[in-house]
Amino acid sequence: MRLPRIFFPVAMLVLAAASPQAQTVDSTKLKINGVIGLSSTYQQVVKALGNPASETSPRMEQCTGGHEKTVRYAGLTFYFMNGISRDGKTFEVEGFMVSSPKWPVSGAKVGDTEAVIRRRFGSRFAVGKDPQTGAKTWSYEKDESTTTVAFKNGKVVSITSSFQVC
Repeated sequence: MRLPRIFFPVAMLVLAAASPQAQTVDSTKLKINGVIGLSSTYQQVVKALGNPASETSPRMEQCTGGHEKTVRYAGLTFYFMNGISRDGKTFEVEGFMVSSPKWPVSGAKVGDTEAVIRRRFGSRFAVGKDPQTGAKTWSYEKDESTTTVAFKNGKVVSITSSFQVC
């Protein structure tokens, strides 16, 4: 199971996949501003980015038996869980969504063209469509993580990355 729908509203319809010789992006190595990525702790996020604009109170989640919360900055949202952390108490990033060019993701950013994303992340992806926004999506999957890039008029409108936790 993927992260809860409340964080990632994009429902994918896989239409095609590119050649198997192409490289697949490793979501676990993507970094926002070169510093924050999947598995970063809440403390690391706040230290690197400052206090968030808003965050939800921790609430129980059924997948790991721990708690979850969502933290928002302008153009950037994180989904945290603590149930799968080493100590079962530390909130770690299990997913993020970038929707502003202020937050580059390993050299890619909102506003980039499809050609830039193909060079940065590779050409092995599944093509889909977000039924809510109509945006074209490219999904890169590797091991237990997925990165999805959404495009409108050939330009990036969001970059989402997450672990598959259940």
